Amino acid sequence: MTVSDTLPACFALAGSVLLVIAAVRRRDLTSTIRTHDLLPAFLVRLAPLFGPAEGLAGAAVLAGWLTGEVRLLRFAAAAVALWYLALAVYLAVLLRHRGGVPCGCLDETSPVSPAKVGRALLLALATAPLVAGWPPVPAGTGARLLTCGLAAFVAGFVIIAGTLADLRGTSAAHGQ
Repeated sequence: MTVSDTLPACFALAGSVLLVIAAVRRRDLTSTIRTHDLLPAFLVRLAPLFGPAEGLAGAAVLAGWLTGEVRLLRFAAAAVALWYLALAVYLAVLLRHRGGVPCGCLDETSPVSPAKVGRALLLALATAPLVAGWPPVPAGTGARLLTCGLAAFVAGFVIIAGTLADLRGTSAAHGQ
């Protein structure tokens, strides 16, 4: 596996790591979605399934990569790419209609922002090539583990960058 394959794989897998983290970390996505007041009632009733579904999709991508099971990887990657695309659209509509309310992305407090819309779009675009089989899954277990480790690092970096983006301008708002 070359560097030109490893880096795209890290970004694609980082999106899956973030979905697993979000599913484990969030407490009450249903109440957050209810306060957004954007979805019809039947979808709000399905909201308790959203967190486990995204976590399962992310875990399936990681499992497909780690085991080298290409069919599982492609199917799960399609689900993750569509999930991130739907999330980007949802966040864009939420930002337009509700402003900086908590988005429920990784927790119940961080506000929706253009950066979060962009992050969801970029993660959808990063995951989409896995559906077509690129980058190829390396034959060696060590290379697959290394790629997942790097993906976890990238996911951590994305979380920190998002937190810093949320803090931007907070000192000026308090007059400091």
